[in-house]
Amino acid sequence: MYTDFREQLCSRLADINDAGLYNSLGTSMSTDAVIEIGGQKLLNFSSPAPFALNVGQADESHTAAALEARIARMLNADDCILYNSQADADGALTNHLLNRADAVIYNALSQFALSGGPTFCRATKYKYHGFDTDDIEKQLKLSQAQQNRLLIVDAVDLASGNIAPLNRIFELANRYKAIVAIDQTLSAGLIGQGGSGVCTLFDNIDVPEIQTGSLQYLGSNAGAYIAGRREIIDFLRQQPSGITSSAPLTLQNISAACTAIDSIVQMNTERQYILQITNYLIKKLYCLGLEIPPTQTSRLSVMVGDSSNAETIVKQLAKKGVLVAALTSPFVSKDQCRLVLTLSASHTKDDIEKAAAAFESVLPLFPKD
Repeated sequence: MYTDFREQLCSRLADINDAGLYNSLGTSMSTDAVIEIGGQKLLNFSSPAPFALNVGQADESHTAAALEARIARMLNADDCILYNSQADADGALTNHLLNRADAVIYNALSQFALSGGPTFCRATKYKYHGFDTDDIEKQLKLSQAQQNRLLIVDAVDLASGNIAPLNRIFELANRYKAIVAIDQTLSAGLIGQGGSGVCTLFDNIDVPEIQTGSLQYLGSNAGAYIAGRREIIDFLRQQPSGITSSAPLTLQNISAACTAIDSIVQMNTERQYILQITNYLIKKLYCLGLEIPPTQTSRLSVMVGDSSNAETIVKQLAKKGVLVAALTSPFVSKDQCRLVLTLSASHTKDDIEKAAAAFESVLPLFPKD
């Protein structure tokens, strides 16, 4: 499938080049009034900050291009392009790469759907639910009339913390000639050797054509990326960024992400530790009689029933010094509301004991079987 799509992209790139519109500068994302790209100093009238504010130290060598190169290496991708926000990246993924003759197939409750990625997409939309591969196959069959099919999959399920069955998904994508885009937001840096994401956990799959994600799990408080095949990233660089309400990434954002990735790729011991303390907390909560769905990552859920009950428990836990998130409708069905806990390498066993004690104190609020 990608061979055909690559030929289409190369043809479109050739048209752009023939029209004299080819952008060879690369990434120009910066808030400075004067920026350097490819050794050339340019006055920045694209995305400068309105005021020059000193908001902390940043490494001047940490450019947007340097960050893109780091992300591409970590994810074993050919290239990478940065965006101001996840919504911008998801919009570019469908609005620029696809047209009315194509199809986008995505999880109805995925981060992609909730970011508004499909909102202005010209392609025909097909929705599946969760990691239901039978449903994915059904949508792939329905989309065979379209020229190209883009299948978007979350690497990690938002609600359960489970890893996508990529071996089966890639098998279906190959059978029904679909391009695969993996959302690595909850995976990149956290899972796999060197933080390379979930794809490296499977022996018999190729690196996906496209990988997307948020920089918020990679050391920055803003920004997103699309990594993937060289032709795809090259084509995306030719597209207008659009006028959005998203503030451009600052040098501090970029420098923080560069520094974080340099550390993250070395943190294999810490990644193992996170899984150990996650299992430790699961055992503690399970012993309290709480319902904990199986999880394969450091993201775990505690089932609480309806949404009002979930919010009540969140408030009571906060009074006990424990902050958790409530996942309610429309992320999950109304009777499947849950608390979501995400663990980090900074959590200690004492922290786990304190969390378990807090849950024990609010046990009467949980639904009884």
